Amino acid sequence: MPTRLQNPYWQISLESDRPQLTSLGFDATGASRWSANLLKTDTPRASHLPLTGPCGGQSGYVDVAGSWQLSSSSVPAVTRVISGTEVEIDGIHYGAVKERWHLRLDGLKLVWTIRQTWREETDVADAFSPGLFFSAQTPWGEPTVFMLWERGMTKDAFYGSGSILGPECQTLTTRHTRTAAGGWCMAKLLSRAGPNGDWRVTTSHHVKKGEIQNFSSVLAQSPWCDAAGPRLMRAGEVAETTFTLELVTAETGVALDVNLRGPLQAEAAVNRRFFDNYANCGLMADTHDWRIGNSPSGYVALLCRHMHAEMLKFGVARGPLGPDSTDLQRVLIDEVIRMADHLVKDDTVGPGYQSTTSLDLYTSYLVCMRDVLLLTGDRAMGERLWQGARRALVQLNRQIAEGRGMIYTANEEGNDYWDWISRNGHIGYVNVLAWMALRAAAEVAQWLGHAAEIPTLAAQADVVRAKYDRDFWSEERGFYADWIDTAGVPRFYLYGPPQFMAICAGMVPPERARRVVDAVLARRHKLGPEWENCWSIQTNLYDAEEFSFMKRRFSADVTRFGETMNGGCLASWNYQWIGALVKVGHVDEAIAAWRKFMARVAQTSLVEGSNYWDFEGKPSRTVVEEVMIPKAFLSYDLIAAEPFLADQGLVACALPRWLLGIELTFDGVTAKPVLPASALPATVRVTHLGREQGLEIPAR
Repeated sequence: MPTRLQNPYWQISLESDRPQLTSLGFDATGASRWSANLLKTDTPRASHLPLTGPCGGQSGYVDVAGSWQLSSSSVPAVTRVISGTEVEIDGIHYGAVKERWHLRLDGLKLVWTIRQTWREETDVADAFSPGLFFSAQTPWGEPTVFMLWERGMTKDAFYGSGSILGPECQTLTTRHTRTAAGGWCMAKLLSRAGPNGDWRVTTSHHVKKGEIQNFSSVLAQSPWCDAAGPRLMRAGEVAETTFTLELVTAETGVALDVNLRGPLQAEAAVNRRFFDNYANCGLMADTHDWRIGNSPSGYVALLCRHMHAEMLKFGVARGPLGPDSTDLQRVLIDEVIRMADHLVKDDTVGPGYQSTTSLDLYTSYLVCMRDVLLLTGDRAMGERLWQGARRALVQLNRQIAEGRGMIYTANEEGNDYWDWISRNGHIGYVNVLAWMALRAAAEVAQWLGHAAEIPTLAAQADVVRAKYDRDFWSEERGFYADWIDTAGVPRFYLYGPPQFMAICAGMVPPERARRVVDAVLARRHKLGPEWENCWSIQTNLYDAEEFSFMKRRFSADVTRFGETMNGGCLASWNYQWIGALVKVGHVDEAIAAWRKFMARVAQTSLVEGSNYWDFEGKPSRTVVEEVMIPKAFLSYDLIAAEPFLADQGLVACALPRWLLGIELTFDGVTAKPVLPASALPATVRVTHLGREQGLEIPAR
């Protein structure tokens, strides 16, 4: 029988015949609602990556040959149960080390002390004492931990690109380690069973974190190794470490401070926690210069920066994430400043994922500039950013002029956010965002007092809008084209999100906006009940597989753009879908769409949210033989396991923006709720022009 430790907050199981934690549960509410087992207890299928090998909670090290030595290989060990909340394990032998463990539950704390004696001289490449190994791959509800990165963390090039894993993912070490010993930080859990609790992780030595997307992760302590490399352990050397996990129920980081009354308050609480996870964890990727990444793998899709800015614009600062942690709103501000400086210097927005092929970088910058200034109210910063905006506008206007009224490209290689689709000519999304960006620039110009520049911006925006409405619209279909190719052929696959963006921004006439929404509703109904009742809006409603550049290049269905491109892929498009429903008067449908999404979050926390998932919650990528495509696209499950966290998180802001109708402008904050009176009153706190302020939205 396993040894169990339990108090009102913790429930822990230790393997009976080897030193390893097999179950780790906690209850952040103190009401004995135990979470699911937080530890990974099985090795993912067919994975060659070293981090996926260990399971559960244990100690161990990696030698310089790359071999993992784990405490779980020690048999037998001597277990002495001191009480129902305290246990000691002695005689742990593995590799070149002998250990004694002491685990104690102390109210909200789990205190784990390990005393280690080295039996022979050993070169240690990496070590953890202890390490907690997590997985969210299967099944739903077994979460991974995303610990916020701190500026004091070293980087060893492991934290890779996930579905296109390179050689760096086979390194001996699989960690990022804090350079300074000791201290604490917050770890946030993607767990449906414990939705309101975080861990305060305190270490006597160096905290460490390893991650393979949403596939596998380790939260650990690096007790003996130099934070930046290996160390020689000498025979007889003794080290003692203490690792503490303490439950914290107070909010930390950037919060979405929205509270409802009545029948929707439970969904609002799930919405709040969802924002917490995705704003504080999903956006914080390990990237150069601490940029916001759109996935844990460190991708920095500058082209979707406007989504990040919109999300963080509705946040307010709450408790600290750690003594050296990075504030996410500050990361956004710093990045937009760097983009401005790059624009002034060399007419680019700086390095990043697809920074040379994307056509929406200048437009994203202009929208982000507006949102950052709405957040900070810093006029001196505004003037600095406006210098970059002028350069971005020069480049944007050049693109529009070359395209005869809209941005145009002859390139078929990933030139906007749907970078897996090969398109050319005039692309809808790029130009919808261009119109939004020109309007945003005009707002900033007005606020900064550059009124003389506004007429040119307004005229250019009118040119883009008129061409889009004239050339892209199909009276027969009742929706806009997705792109018009270089041969002048309009392509209609009902990529809804760009059209929803246009509706939400007020770019298209109201009658045509209604017809677009009705076309989507009709198409979903025609596709059948699974599609019509899907928890997430589909990205495209007609089969676009023929334009998948992966299929063209490799003759392989690595990405699927049939009628399955939806769900976990860019779940943030639900933000635009809910907004479009509200804009055209389908309020009940908008509320139902939001509630359906939150129900899915409550069920799964979207830990299954990957790059491409179909409506059944299954990976929509086809498993293929390695010989069919390059080794970069291997045939194991990891290829469908990446959560594009930032691209999912924006949907949480549908509650304040569309259902409560909160609009942030340089003239003030307004609210026009569409929720039923039974859901109100509501309280909301936002940061506007550098000041946190509260709104009371009464029942009508």
